[in-house]
Amino acid sequence: MTDATAEMMSGWLNQMLEGLRNDPVIGELWSAMKAETQPHLHAAVDSYRVIGLDKTATDDQVKKRYRELMVKLHPDTAGVKGTEFLFQLVMGAYQQISKERGWR
Repeated sequence: MTDATAEMMSGWLNQMLEGLRNDPVIGELWSAMKAETQPHLHAAVDSYRVIGLDKTATDDQVKKRYRELMVKLHPDTAGVKGTEFLFQLVMGAYQQISKERGWR
């Protein structure tokens, strides 16, 4: 993806997700997504940052946050187009945390 395309997509997503930005967790996801699209930053996003928790969070806290985010970001229930990327970002982060913690 070229820088111009990434910038155009970022602008489009910015407009589409404006209604969700006041939510602190969604705001953190947006920051993580923008970091992911910037070529000068490391491509890997911290899974715990994506879900808005610290690595010291308990298993129950991680699972609860994941469920909350899935409800907020699910494309069928979010009420805002363009949440698919964030939905997938959260799913990927949760899968990584699950693997790290030996849940699977």
